[in-house]
Amino acid sequence: MKKVFLTLVIALLAFTVTNAQGKKNVPVTKQKVEATRGANPKIKSDVPSTDVEAPKPAATRGSCTVAFTNNTGYYVKIYLDGNYKGTLSPYESGSVTVYSGYTTIYCITTGGTYDWSAAGNCEGTYTYNLN
Repeated sequence: MKKVFLTLVIALLAFTVTNAQGKKNVPVTKQKVEATRGANPKIKSDVPSTDVEAPKPAATRGSCTVAFTNNTGYYVKIYLDGNYKGTLSPYESGSVTVYSGYTTIYCITTGGTYDWSAAGNCEGTYTYNLN
């Protein structure tokens, strides 16, 4: 029985170490948004203002999860490759599932005062820590 237990513990530790290698915690520091005339060039599509049903992603496409931890007192809108994915409450965490991959994240306070940006991909599990 001790042998079986020891084998299970070793297997669990090996599994944990293997999976931890793909996880990346990325600290992202806020910056003051520069005043511009017109639309923000980092945003391709914003929050929908009408009730139009989006198509369901194809089942054959791969997916990955991108996690965010909001360490600020601001509500923050999340964009992946310039497309709106959701809003994160102050001091909360959340994640987004992406079906087509991504290369950049862009976050901005709902009032437009501060923003964050970073690069990433679906080759690992990224957690962006907004500070």
